[in-house]
Amino acid sequence: MNRPYIIRIVLGIFLFMAWSNTVSAQNVEEILEFRKKKPLKISGSISANATQFNSTPKQSRQSFTYQLTGSINMSLYELLHIPISFNLNNYGANFSYPSLPNRLSIHPSYKWIRAHIGDVSMSFSPYTLNDHQFTGAGIELTPRKWQISAMGGRLLRRVEADSLNPSIRPNYERWGYGAKVRYEAEKFALGGTVFTAKDKRSNISFDADALGIYPKGNIAIGVEGSLNVIKDLKLSLEYGLSIMQRDLRVKEKSYHHAFKADLAYSFLGNTIGIGYERISPDYETLGAYYFNNDYENLKVNYSRNFFENKMSIALSGGVQRDDLSRQKQEKNKRFVGSANINFTPSEKFSASVSLSSYQAHRNIKSSFDYINERTPYENLDTLRFTQLNNSIDMNLNWRLLNNDTQTHNLSANVSYQEAADQQGQYIIPGNLTRFLNLGANYGIDFTPLDFSMTAGVNVSNNYASRKNVLTLGPTLTCTKRLLKQALTTGLTLSMNQTQEEGRNLATIYNARWHASYRFLKRHGLNASVAYQYRSLSEATLTNSSSLTSQISYSYSF
Repeated sequence: MNRPYIIRIVLGIFLFMAWSNTVSAQNVEEILEFRKKKPLKISGSISANATQFNSTPKQSRQSFTYQLTGSINMSLYELLHIPISFNLNNYGANFSYPSLPNRLSIHPSYKWIRAHIGDVSMSFSPYTLNDHQFTGAGIELTPRKWQISAMGGRLLRRVEADSLNPSIRPNYERWGYGAKVRYEAEKFALGGTVFTAKDKRSNISFDADALGIYPKGNIAIGVEGSLNVIKDLKLSLEYGLSIMQRDLRVKEKSYHHAFKADLAYSFLGNTIGIGYERISPDYETLGAYYFNNDYENLKVNYSRNFFENKMSIALSGGVQRDDLSRQKQEKNKRFVGSANINFTPSEKFSASVSLSSYQAHRNIKSSFDYINERTPYENLDTLRFTQLNNSIDMNLNWRLLNNDTQTHNLSANVSYQEAADQQGQYIIPGNLTRFLNLGANYGIDFTPLDFSMTAGVNVSNNYASRKNVLTLGPTLTCTKRLLKQALTTGLTLSMNQTQEEGRNLATIYNARWHASYRFLKRHGLNASVAYQYRSLSEATLTNSSSLTSQISYSYSF
């Protein structure tokens, strides 16, 4: 089954169901109301931009790129909606990709019927089809309490081996098909998902065995449900089964499981929850780009609002571990905790604090230890580590002055991260890293002059490998509005200096001019020029510079 055939089937189903629904609902009043509506209405936006990049010395980055994007919605009698989106560009024009950067998609809809045609993506569940891009067609039906979805198309296009670009990984052409059904009642919900994908083995130009690239096949099944046990107490369950054939040339298949459960309870303004997730080793679905497996997680969370919702607190904690099958030489266990506090006493002031901490316990045993130990109790502590990771983020926004002539704003942020490997009670030498970033900005907007100015400073300190690297520098941005605010132009200047143990490493200068012009209500024109100069202190290193120019046009209708 090829792509045009799938598209014709889905489009035919969509049109038939839309027509049937219209005919069955016809009556005199609807016909009269229908005739008052506009037969065809078109709205949307189109934009085009081009970028020119030059550098000294010359970099491998593509020197000229362009992009044409658009979103168009056609409405027939305000009943049938046909959104069309596209993205055409020359990004990576000299390379081949399993998924092309160019996109063209159509999403017609009528009442509870919606179709997806072209280069689109859909999500059924995290264990089956999870937002994987495909070229084909899909349909979504939401009549009353039902949710029905189906899709079919090409997940990956074939990429041939290229001797001139060995970094490009060849792969097979891959097709996938799936369906999902879910029923959602007042007190419960139940759904199921089936997804299958398979590589085409024909016409490959590479040695699969030599490269370790084998044609794969996969069937993923998901079951989900929720139940309101009592008022404000909700239980959610989800199960996934993946049947993976990692080489279609052999009949061997592997079975993998995933399970997730969440329990949430709300009472007197408090919300507390507990969750458990277990994903077996080697769990994989061809309907997702990346999947974290060999993983077990138990978490608890709590949240509450205070002072008439002016303050909110969210807390969470849990424990995670891997090596579920006990076959790894390295075992990890993590204790995770986090806290988020937001405080907004008035429109002029807001503050937030985020804390997180986890401890990852690692037990590493070499093959030599396994072979030579005489009892299971030998070498228990020789390679046992605790990985520490702590972070804190604080943000502050304060409107100091606000009147008819001036507006003054102060913002500041602090970010701190710390990571280390600990053995016993001691930090392993050379394995401690700290990162501290401080930033502050003060902005003034002179309303009668249509002029604004923002001055800021940023300081970063990175400690790693027993060395301190300090980066600091100021930033100044000026913006002017002209022609009754139709034209906005501005200039940004910045300088950053990097030092290691008091020794200057590099100084970077940045200058960027930008302008935007809105005319004839629906047209927009933007332009920018950015220049960067990098001065390096080491005599063996070469200074560099770059110039990036960009222009874009947009039209809304």
